[in-house]
Amino acid sequence: MNRAKAVGAGVFVVLGIVLFTAALFMIGERRMLFERRFPVYAEFGRLGQLETGAIVRVSGLDAGEVTAIEIPPSPEGKFRVRMEVREELHQLVRVDSIASTQTEGLVGAVFVNITGGTDKAQRVMDGGTINSREPFILSDLLDQASQTVTLINTTVDALSDDAETAVKEIASIAEQANGLVTDIRPDLTAIARNGSEISHATREILTGINEGKGTLGKLVNDDALYRQVLDITAQTQAVMANVRDVTAEARRAIADFRSSDGAAQGLMADMQMTLTHAREATSDLADNMEALKRNFLLRGYFNRRGYFDLDDISPADYRDGVLENGKRKALRIWLSAPVFLEPNEDGTEAITADGRMRLDSAMATYLKYLPSNPLVVEGYATAGTQAERYRVGRARASLVREYLLRRYGLLPQHTGFISLADDAPGNPSGTDGWDGVALTLFVDRSDLQFATQPAATR
Repeated sequence: MNRAKAVGAGVFVVLGIVLFTAALFMIGERRMLFERRFPVYAEFGRLGQLETGAIVRVSGLDAGEVTAIEIPPSPEGKFRVRMEVREELHQLVRVDSIASTQTEGLVGAVFVNITGGTDKAQRVMDGGTINSREPFILSDLLDQASQTVTLINTTVDALSDDAETAVKEIASIAEQANGLVTDIRPDLTAIARNGSEISHATREILTGINEGKGTLGKLVNDDALYRQVLDITAQTQAVMANVRDVTAEARRAIADFRSSDGAAQGLMADMQMTLTHAREATSDLADNMEALKRNFLLRGYFNRRGYFDLDDISPADYRDGVLENGKRKALRIWLSAPVFLEPNEDGTEAITADGRMRLDSAMATYLKYLPSNPLVVEGYATAGTQAERYRVGRARASLVREYLLRRYGLLPQHTGFISLADDAPGNPSGTDGWDGVALTLFVDRSDLQFATQPAATR
């Protein structure tokens, strides 16, 4: 008896285990617990009653379930939904796939549907995130419909007043148009009557012309008057023929004047010969003047008058005092580039308004010695290579010289410029280099009225 109970209990236990195992496998197969799956994420601003354990479908096919929903850290964040999808559907889920929450029927369960991607897009990686579409909520649609109905009612109420006003205005315009037609009816009648009279008068005028009445009628119908008009036309043509003859004679005269054998050509040849001789004489005079400037007997006179050519003087000779020649004293006023120059967009420099005032202030010291003594603008620069410093210094010196020539009407042969790069001994900075210009006046010592030079920095 005890053995039979034991066997029955064992059978019951075994049968229970078999049924539990079968039920477990059925549930696991339904929820795809025993298939290989990969994780994928989607983010939603609103879940729309989506919960953990909801079914996930790929293009309508059951593919997995929602395993977790992460709550956003702030109200502006989104819910991050983790989904487990069967591996065999992995090739359908691409980076351009879209996850959206849908409802089975009207009141069915909520599930996530993932649309299949395109062949051009790559397959989404394990744990990757795909795009999402916010769920459709019926309550939002009802709210929008209610707002739309309210807006329509408001618009209809507003338009009803406008429509009534428009009808009244149209009736008023029709009444005014009727009154206007009534007012202008006499004028229209008068215009029609005047038109009839004008037509009658025109017919009478044409009848008179055809009958030879009046000046125009005589011109049309009188043959003698017609012949007189023909005679006048013939005389006019004769006058025009004479004018053409005179014009032809004038053209022939001009052609003779321009001809290579005409008298004008001889006159032009004489004038050209005279100009040629004048140019040769001027060239010879210029050569003689250059020779006199370099003659040892007259060199001192021309140097005293300021006739010097800086193009023939090297910077080394200039620094050695070739222009001072023991008879002149060099007075310098130093001007720093930052205080009177500003850069242009093309890399060049221009004199500022304040810089022109500084140049005018410096020239006020020299005006009493001009133009009998030569003035030289020395250009300096400290940045770049030696060639760049020479180029910038020459550009600065030329710019200042052109301003002084225009501003004070100085003689070009008495006003020169030279670039000395950055070699500026005796400048106020206390170093050998200077960035700017120096206005140097070579004053005859007999004209110098003060012993010390105004070495001011401006």
